[in-house]
Amino acid sequence: MSNQKNNYSNLNKSTSYKFFLPWLEPLEVAQKISANYNDNWVFLYSGLADSHKSSRSFIALFESQKYRGDNFDELQKIINHDQKNMWFGGMCYEALERFYKFNEIPNSSQKISEPTIFFSKFDVVLEFDHDKKSLLVHASDKSLVEKILSFQRIANFSEISVQNIHSNFSDLSYKQAIEDIKIMIAKGDFYQANLTRKFFGKFKKILTNQDNFKLFLDLNNASPANFSCFMKFEDLSIISSSPELFLRSKNNKIYSRPIKGTIERGHSPSQDRKNRQYLKNSLKEKAENLMIVDLMRNDFSSFCKPQSVRVKNLFKVSAYKNVFHLSSQIHGEIAQGFSIFDAIKKSFPAGSMTGAPKIKVIQNLRTFEKIKRGIYSGMLGYFLGKSELNFSVVIRTLVVSGDKFEFQVGGGVTFDSDPESELQETYSKAQGILKILKLSDNFKIN
Repeated sequence: MSNQKNNYSNLNKSTSYKFFLPWLEPLEVAQKISANYNDNWVFLYSGLADSHKSSRSFIALFESQKYRGDNFDELQKIINHDQKNMWFGGMCYEALERFYKFNEIPNSSQKISEPTIFFSKFDVVLEFDHDKKSLLVHASDKSLVEKILSFQRIANFSEISVQNIHSNFSDLSYKQAIEDIKIMIAKGDFYQANLTRKFFGKFKKILTNQDNFKLFLDLNNASPANFSCFMKFEDLSIISSSPELFLRSKNNKIYSRPIKGTIERGHSPSQDRKNRQYLKNSLKEKAENLMIVDLMRNDFSSFCKPQSVRVKNLFKVSAYKNVFHLSSQIHGEIAQGFSIFDAIKKSFPAGSMTGAPKIKVIQNLRTFEKIKRGIYSGMLGYFLGKSELNFSVVIRTLVVSGDKFEFQVGGGVTFDSDPESELQETYSKAQGILKILKLSDNFKIN
């Protein structure tokens, strides 16, 4: 034990103990868990060197209660009766059908079966504070923590090889869809649409839990981000490295940080500076970002106190390993009579993943994409009772089930969009996942 004061305190039936352990690197702890533990567990990793202050990572295992379904109100009731515990999980894009009325997706097929809403409570939660280098344990039984600490590092990985890969769009049909959307924008049907394409296929063999976690480690190296996570729920492994915050709320304060505007990193320092400057000054990219900021301000205004909704860090350029992103922050204070659950109902899905106006463009995108997005464009993270939440937007995410995999990419289409540039942006955004799947730098779907 560390020289920090042990602070054992009763929380409730599910989490009985709370105490500190000496600092351990979360990536190392998670790797040991992946090699020794086969049940459902979660790893939310925010250890990026330039991440925001007070960054925390979480590991949760030994599941004690779960919800799998499509009724967000049922989940809300469960969490409302459990004020002191964290619930980890996510919500698929198609959960929007609970909040709005839409027609069925034409010719839709689901390549990997995913529950629409999936959340779990766990008997052990390890909370890593990267700034303080402290490790706080929440546990129902100290023997479970001892079991985790006894796990040994085992490096037993399979050679990962893709057998086949397909998409709901060819490169040509994706560009044609962009042309069609531009015509609709010119007619005034909507202002911006986030058109996405799904890649799906099979590996040459069924991957083990440890293989899937190795993919997470590889993605974390290839495309590090502030909202990386690995989640295992039944037959699903969700491997995510998202840079985008959907919603974070505590003490009725709430904010979102939508990303809209992307350009590749340069191959030289001078090209890198040129690309960054282009993104910073691009009227098209800034207009695209501003449309989503206005959309999110409108969403926030439906559940926040009057005059509390404001914008900070408008058009901030952030550097990632493969791309530069343009982001802005929208802040507000949840009004009396509303809750963090109302915030999700009125903000989901993230405006950066739809376009504007949200409802109109969602319906049209379903007609173009003709496939369920699944967890992509949804949210991943946690609730802490009914007072706190923290969710990322699901981008840069690989989903694996047995020998099947899928991932999805897209971009915002405006009247000024160039179809070829938008197509290349999808491959830029997929670069990290393509790399860990050992697919060629010149990979294309013709």
